[in-house]
Amino acid sequence: MISSIKGKSKFLLECQGVALDTLQARGRILALYERYGALLTQHQREVLDLYLRSDWSLAEIALHQGTSRAAVHDLVRRSTVVLQDYEKRLGLLAESARRRKVLDRLEREINALRRRIVSLEATV
Repeated sequence: MISSIKGKSKFLLECQGVALDTLQARGRILALYERYGALLTQHQREVLDLYLRSDWSLAEIALHQGTSRAAVHDLVRRSTVVLQDYEKRLGLLAESARRRKVLDRLEREINALRRRIVSLEATV
């Protein structure tokens, strides 16, 4: 269920009690992880995989890894910064989004041309 709440200075949407900007940020991190995850260390990949794909809490990961929640939080934060840096330098997600927009526009234009052809054939 999506609801809206008023913050001090902005209007924010919530989905099941989680702010959508938080969900969007998590989605972006997941997209970065899927694109650049192979560039991380094995340990970073294991922790981010549990955190992002398996939706484990920081405490659950800490227990599983035999470390503290703070250490896991720090690793997730640092790994996220690394992923964002890869995107800043390489821009693969941005390029993919740009290509997707161009493809969508071309598909719309092709469909419009097809409709135009059908209407012209109907008048002949």
